[in-house]
Amino acid sequence: MKSRFLIFALCLSPFAFALTGCREKSSAAEATPTPVKVKTVEKNLASNGVRYSANIEPMKQVELAFKISGYVDRILQARGVDGRMRDAQAGDVVTRGTVLASVRQGEYAARVSQAESQASEARSTLESSLAQHAEAQSAVASGKAQLAEADAAMEKARLDFDRAKNLFSSESYTKKDYDAAKSQFETAEAKRDAARSQVAMLESKERAAVAQIEALRARVNNSQARITEAAIPLQDTALRAPMDGVILQRSVEVGALVSPGKTGFVIADLASVKAVFGVPDLTVGKLKLGGALTITTESLPDAEFHGQITSISPAADPKSRVFEIEVSIPNASQALRAGMIASLEVTAVKQQEPVAVVPVSAVVRARNNRDQYAVFVVEEKGGKSIARSRLVKLGEAFGNTIAVLEGVSAGERVITSGATMTVDGQTVQVIP
Repeated sequence: MKSRFLIFALCLSPFAFALTGCREKSSAAEATPTPVKVKTVEKNLASNGVRYSANIEPMKQVELAFKISGYVDRILQARGVDGRMRDAQAGDVVTRGTVLASVRQGEYAARVSQAESQASEARSTLESSLAQHAEAQSAVASGKAQLAEADAAMEKARLDFDRAKNLFSSESYTKKDYDAAKSQFETAEAKRDAARSQVAMLESKERAAVAQIEALRARVNNSQARITEAAIPLQDTALRAPMDGVILQRSVEVGALVSPGKTGFVIADLASVKAVFGVPDLTVGKLKLGGALTITTESLPDAEFHGQITSISPAADPKSRVFEIEVSIPNASQALRAGMIASLEVTAVKQQEPVAVVPVSAVVRARNNRDQYAVFVVEEKGGKSIARSRLVKLGEAFGNTIAVLEGVSAGERVITSGATMTVDGQTVQVIP
């Protein structure tokens, strides 16, 4: 019995050592400090201005897309720095109306030629029909003249016949003369009836010619409309610059198959630019349309640019809770380029006394109450750095920092990077 227990114990011992090793590894993993970056809480002295970072954007920017499909067969050529001609690229200046790219025109030109051929045929048929109508009008006029002569001849024959009847009844006219007058009247009446029928037939032909002319005119108008309709895609084979500007992006190559809506170029007018930045509600009330601001950039440290406030957002961004401001800046020299980061100072609300400020990146939502804010303060305990969550009451924003009215004091260290991955009481490792 003892030997069996000994064997069972020996069999279990490797598993026991394995489990012990797992626990030791797990504990070691749990004890690994989380790397974070910290910033010491400072006092923000009362100031007349707060500096903000702004993005430089074009005043006008257009994405040019193809309206039709086809293979790109040409791209605007520009001279490169080596003196050779090359395809236009970002940074090249273009003028309004310049053809930036085009697709093959063969198919669309054939449609226009077909429509023009059909229109030419319709016009030729219309001209022939108009000539026939003119002939019909002439025939009607001639027939009416003959009808008038027949009417006059019949009227004379009728009068002669009436006279012959009266003379014959008084036995003053012979039967032969009476019959001759009667025959002349009947012949004249038959000619008049024949002339009347001829005029009616000619007038019917004229009406038919008029109806045919109207139908042919409609056909000509339709064929002309088809020419216009076919010409639109032919014109759309060329992608033209709608304004003077600079190419920001080219996304097509010769030989590429493009479809309607495919963006080929992005161009911008950089003759004037705008600096776009956001301010909190305490500052937005101090800004007015037309107000002057001075802008500087790190890329051009010795230059100052002067602009006017041309747009103030009526509502704050729902996520950042700041109001977007646009400052228009003349840029005739095009020293300012799209995408640059600019700096400017805006008059701020004066503080009665210095307040503690922390970087905006240090502020997180409280885990137990999403309506409150918190920061993680790093405390030293037993030779370890421990993260402690503190609820804070926030004040005014100062550029990239924000005032903390309650919760932390100047001199304490708050986590600025890694706060969202940190929990209260966790061991952390402060990294530079």
